[in-house]
Amino acid sequence: MRESSRCGRMPDFMKSLILALVLTGVHLCAQEIRTLASGDDYLAFPTLIELGDQVLVSYKRGRSHAADVGATQELLRLDKATGKVLSTGTLATVDGEIMQMGEWVRFANGDVGNYIDAQEAQGSLRTGLAAVRSNNGGKSFGPVQRVGVIDGVEYGYAFDSITRGTTTWMLVMTFANLPGGKLVFKTKSQPGSVDVIRSDDNGLTWRFVRSITSELGGAPINESAFMPHGDGFIVTARGYDNRQWLLHTDAAFKVLQKVDLNAAHDFLTSHIGRPRLFARDGGSYLLGRNWIEKGVMQLALFKFDPETLAITKHVVLDNADKLRVADGYYAQPYWTQSGGRTRLHVITYKRGTENNASIVKLECDWEAVE
Repeated sequence: MRESSRCGRMPDFMKSLILALVLTGVHLCAQEIRTLASGDDYLAFPTLIELGDQVLVSYKRGRSHAADVGATQELLRLDKATGKVLSTGTLATVDGEIMQMGEWVRFANGDVGNYIDAQEAQGSLRTGLAAVRSNNGGKSFGPVQRVGVIDGVEYGYAFDSITRGTTTWMLVMTFANLPGGKLVFKTKSQPGSVDVIRSDDNGLTWRFVRSITSELGGAPINESAFMPHGDGFIVTARGYDNRQWLLHTDAAFKVLQKVDLNAAHDFLTSHIGRPRLFARDGGSYLLGRNWIEKGVMQLALFKFDPETLAITKHVVLDNADKLRVADGYYAQPYWTQSGGRTRLHVITYKRGTENNASIVKLECDWEAVE
């Protein structure tokens, strides 16, 4: 199904057609694409947090995907209703280091943190998880600080967080070059395990909860995400072995059920890059970069059954035409209401055949997706 030039209410016969085609991939109608930030620099890895009538987007400003000393974390403020860029500026910079990825955390007391994948000048090797924090609802942020050692381990890369009540959990990754890290896969970044840590004092202190890597029997995993489900959690993780895992855990993050999505579904040929999980309108979803064949990536949304962990719907959000996208599709969603309809907005980055990557926003009709 090719992109149409405009989108209204989707007729019932079109919904039936989509349902018939879901596992072969469906490209949505009326996809609006807007560039939020571009230029001569390499702008990549956006993450977002909704704060009232604004959406805060952090992203890297550098010269390449990796190994670009001096790269900074930037901050872009969006008006949530209109999508208008309100302001831009630098969120975090450290001389001689690379501010590669920033992950937002919202604490129970209203404080907001951005936890940054700080790397050495040569790239790949981590220097220890860094963070900036706001205690005024995101209006301003303090200086870069190191998170430091937690129960004997210094973490390097934060993937996701959940706050329920006064507790915040965070998915984080260890590295063999940092204190307490043990190598799980031989590559230049020296990756260790992916762990869950917990704070009960709004991020002032943290403690270890469980190793997701150990729960998977030592499987070499990297980028991960999680979401609440019942009394426990749903976790997804991409493997260095190109497998994509989907897990159901109890409240203590012990695995109750796990599925290798690649083995279960022929249409998944590799891992899902920088996966994100969310629940919306009674459905459960996995969002991320999907390699559909060698050299071809798409931004994809997968609906899944949280009880069986089976994918029930596959929607292509971008690049249905299978054009060359050299880099892109670390993505996060938010929603707005317009004319009685719900609009899905996805902030991501994309590099086509040009040298530089840009921060873009995709928008489409949520009822056509779900």
